[in-house]
Amino acid sequence: MHITTSSEPGIATAEQGQVMLDGPDGVATAMTPDAAEQTGRSLIAAAAQARQQDPGA
Repeated sequence: MHITTSSEPGIATAEQGQVMLDGPDGVATAMTPDAAEQTGRSLIAAAAQARQQDPGA
């Protein structure tokens, strides 16, 4: 599997009690508010770890 790294952020919106996430390259998902909050916390934690791993930072 080939993973493409994007520098473009995803955009989150709320629609009818769901959180919709539209990401780069057509990535899209719908989540419950609880799942979106947990995903947000996980993304922030992973971003902090990735910054520490980046030799160019």
